[in-house]
Amino acid sequence: MKKEMRNDEAVSPVIATILMVAITVVLAGVLYVWAANLAESNTDGSLELYVFSGQDAPGSDGAVIMTMDSGSDLGWASITIKASVDGAASSTVPMCDDTT
Repeated sequence: MKKEMRNDEAVSPVIATILMVAITVVLAGVLYVWAANLAESNTDGSLELYVFSGQDAPGSDGAVIMTMDSGSDLGWASITIKASVDGAASSTVPMCDDTT
């Protein structure tokens, strides 16, 4: 009877290579779809611009008047102000929770 010689050593590296290529192709597809959606997210060409100005308030208490010069209306929840005096480290100024 003839004994059949079989070499199974190369099966695992071949399967591993196929799996790595398949994972790479799937990952590239996911990244392509994500990047395409990201690029299309603002296709109308409009960009919301907000312009703020600040000035010292009357008096000597160190208050500042902040004015929004242009842009659509904002809710209090979406506003964060970081203040810095003479180049010192900035600090975040808390906003009130009242929307009126």
